[in-house]
Amino acid sequence: MLVNFRVENFKSFKDMTEFSMEATKLKNLKDSNTFDVNNISLLKSAVVYGANASGKSSLLDAMATMKEIIEDSISIEKTDNFQAQPFLLNSETANKETLFEIEFIIEDIIYRYGFEIATNSDILKEWLYQKKLQPKARERQLFKREKQQLIGVLFKEGQRLIDKTRENALFLSVVAQFNGDISEKILSWFKQFNYISNTRSDEFKHYSFNKLEDSEFKEKIVTLIKNADVGISDISKKKISYEELKKDNPNLDELPKFLIEEMKSKGLSSIETSHIQYKEENIFNKFIPFSLKMESDGTQKLLALSAPIIETLINGEILMVDELDNSLHTELVQGLVHLFNSKETNPNHAQLIFTTHDTNLLNQELFRRDQIWFTEKDIYGASELYSLVEYGKGRTRDDLVLEKNYLNGKFGAVPHISSLDYKVQ
Repeated sequence: MLVNFRVENFKSFKDMTEFSMEATKLKNLKDSNTFDVNNISLLKSAVVYGANASGKSSLLDAMATMKEIIEDSISIEKTDNFQAQPFLLNSETANKETLFEIEFIIEDIIYRYGFEIATNSDILKEWLYQKKLQPKARERQLFKREKQQLIGVLFKEGQRLIDKTRENALFLSVVAQFNGDISEKILSWFKQFNYISNTRSDEFKHYSFNKLEDSEFKEKIVTLIKNADVGISDISKKKISYEELKKDNPNLDELPKFLIEEMKSKGLSSIETSHIQYKEENIFNKFIPFSLKMESDGTQKLLALSAPIIETLINGEILMVDELDNSLHTELVQGLVHLFNSKETNPNHAQLIFTTHDTNLLNQELFRRDQIWFTEKDIYGASELYSLVEYGKGRTRDDLVLEKNYLNGKFGAVPHISSLDYKVQ
């Protein structure tokens, strides 16, 4: 479970910025949207609003980048290719290190892990702390690294491994390679921390389509799609042979030989949806197949999201989605959020974090105030992140109409557009 995340000097986030999934102790908030792990209460979902280019996507990208550096740190080739993305609009930060820190829970222990990475990809500092989720428990430092010097005798699994750690590699990732118990658990936790961006939507689309080959998982996907009321009765994944492809594509032989050989041996996969065809009297006639390209953009996006959402709920994982509302109806997005907020459909404490422009979601029947976040840029181009519960020092009422007040600029995080008039000469 994710507790907190901090980032400094990454893209538009110049100063230390904290995002939290820890529930506040305000009264009259929806308890169904939270879950408890011993003495800590966490949120099941969170939404981030803000104007275009205000930093919404950069916040999710910061978390995804931290995960990427951790997982790629094992590979020399991948780590060398990491491109630092500091805040460039200030001369002091343009060449300064970037900081990532995250707090999360594994087996009733809260870990705090972070590192500072230079613009040349060298790791300047790295640290790991742990604390048992018990009253009056104290945080313990497992290790602290400063360049190639290691401090911390409590991290026994990492003894004598600092010499095997490259300057541009994370010590934690190296220890995990040598079967360190705590390190392996932490890296496994990051594998359950997934990010869907618009630029990577095809990757998750293929993942969802591949899950259709699992009959039990396919049933869950079809049920989700049916409940979304998009007119689909069934979904199937079919193999198309090279001979079948050639009938509709006579120039197929002009492709490179290695592609032709691969298609001959493996074929290609095709996704078909099934719709009901009616007779004139509105009586059922038969099911007819639709190719995927015949479906709307919204239906295709829902299909792409289906497997990650279902798997996240089943395994109690964390899912971040950039612009969840893109091509999806407001009520459908509300339904997806409800899957995470509900005790019945989210018994394993999965967490959803997403960005959106859909102000119809801004209501206190769907979200607690501490689940709603805003990003806004100052006049110097730096992003600020704050939650609704922080706004006005607690003066936001439980019955306040959020959408109207947000659009009127009460909470900030809206674009300031003077004019979009443009005259064609």
